[in-house]
Amino acid sequence: MGFFLDAGVMLVQILFSFVMLLFALRLLLPLTRVRFNNPLCQFIYKTTNPVVGPLSQLLPAVRRVSLAALFVLWLLALLQSVLLFLLVGYPLSAPKLLLVSTFSTVYFLLGIAFWGILFSAIASFFSPDRRNPAVEILFGLTEPLLRPFRNWPPKFEHFDLSPLYASIALRLAMLALEHLSGALRVFLPPL
Repeated sequence: MGFFLDAGVMLVQILFSFVMLLFALRLLLPLTRVRFNNPLCQFIYKTTNPVVGPLSQLLPAVRRVSLAALFVLWLLALLQSVLLFLLVGYPLSAPKLLLVSTFSTVYFLLGIAFWGILFSAIASFFSPDRRNPAVEILFGLTEPLLRPFRNWPPKFEHFDLSPLYASIALRLAMLALEHLSGALRVFLPPL
């Protein structure tokens, strides 16, 4: 691939990653204990509500999981896959596109979890203000992921290794997904 093709692929991935992040947060925030009136949560809800709101009547939430937000996230991954296929010159194949978009969605959510844990581990060294809206969301998203790893040995008095264990587990899950996708690995969103 040449420079302009690589640049086009990169720009498509960046643009879609930003939009997908909004809908992924819309999917994930109701599963956490983050306050609904958090200003960043309000921004996410107001930004995504014109799309998710009407779809929620067709696809109601199941156990606080917004199927409408998940469906929009998957549709965005599908649209990204179509654009990438067209840019690279691959023939459009419905089964391949469905598979790539499904893998991309799961991979993207795992990537959000990985980076969230990494940022929260770094932020914990600086004792951030937990009332800060961004910090509240960051810790609200990562705490449920870290909880199962809190009791794993070795235990240190003032040092928590759960982010390390959770990060390794997430990276292994991402690696397994990459290997499952095989030749389609090129179209997974960048880490």
